Amino acid sequence: MIKYTATEIAKRIQHTNVNPDVTRENVKALCKDCLEYGFDGIMIQPCWIEEAKKHLFGSKVKICTALGYPMGGSTTRTKVEEMKEVISLGAQQIDFMANIGFLKSEMFEEYANEIVEIVKASDHRVTKIMLEFGMLTEGEKIKAAELAISAGVTYLKNSSGWGKGGYATVEDIKLLKRIAGDKVLVKASGGIRDMEKATEILNAGASLLGTSAGVKIVSGSGKAITDY
Repeated sequence: MIKYTATEIAKRIQHTNVNPDVTRENVKALCKDCLEYGFDGIMIQPCWIEEAKKHLFGSKVKICTALGYPMGGSTTRTKVEEMKEVISLGAQQIDFMANIGFLKSEMFEEYANEIVEIVKASDHRVTKIMLEFGMLTEGEKIKAAELAISAGVTYLKNSSGWGKGGYATVEDIKLLKRIAGDKVLVKASGGIRDMEKATEILNAGASLLGTSAGVKIVSGSGKAITDY
């Protein structure tokens, strides 16, 4: 197992707070953490993109947001328009929720076509599909990941970390890495709260970690912002 330093892990963390009750001060604090600890990016709701831009101007911290979140049931047209808007606001990377109902209904063409349209609307930006493994069977996990790769996503992501999406497990990340091969990358999220878990997940094949516990992970102190 590869041992990572706190600095190395920080470079893989997308520092996250997507709670509905996030305030302007919360966003400011999140940005401050990113700059202080050298996190890869900040993950926030679309309404806070412009606020984050002010605090992160001139830095290398990536501004990331989530769309079609947290249910995934918006229409494809709605998700496409949301993609265009978050890009206009300044989002550099976009995590998006697929339509889990389509997948579980075996509406594979509809599921895949939606992903294609969302990726197309990203205009070559980094896209990460939230697969919500906690709701899927083993066969559905594989099918969802394969369809997403074919549709052109940049990253496969096991879960949003919310609700039924589930937490990141070594087994699930290894599965995603096996399917991804050298075609796409893997992001892990959900329940990554300490250095030990972060190290295990990175060794399983993740390239990025989505977590609200970034400061706790790299400093060994403090608390997670949320359960994300």
